[in-house]
Amino acid sequence: MKKSKIWRVKGFEGAFSDEELIELIWSGELKPDYAITTREMKKWVKLKDSIYQYYMEAREDETV
Repeated sequence: MKKSKIWRVKGFEGAFSDEELIELIWSGELKPDYAITTREMKKWVKLKDSIYQYYMEAREDETV
């Protein structure tokens, strides 16, 4: 099954799948103030204001 690459990140080249976007968040490459969009969206949305904020919070709550 092909992963759909629908997300664009302001300042980054190319498009990303949901899984790739989550990996970039977990790796720390994407910060809460970075903006994302899709072709269907009319504006850019900050990651901290999107459904992806969950993945940022999940990493902050983890303890080693």
